[in-house]
Amino acid sequence: MELMDIIPNGSSFNEEYQFHNQAITLVFREGDREKTMRANLHYYPLNKEWDLNPIFYEFTDEEKEKLIHMILASGKVDSYN
Repeated sequence: MELMDIIPNGSSFNEEYQFHNQAITLVFREGDREKTMRANLHYYPLNKEWDLNPIFYEFTDEEKEKLIHMILASGKVDSYN
């Protein structure tokens, strides 16, 4: 699957757990088909760590890291830098 687009759907800050949450839609292409996936991109400022939580889909840690880098490099989400 190839990541074709990233669509931001909103963001918030979770005061209780101290992280920024960005709701996003990821658009993938596999052959001639497109697949959309909703996910939450979390940033923990105290630890300077990112996490990606797809909804109804699982990625390996390596796949998550790769996707996080691609999402941040796209410039379509806030990188909090």
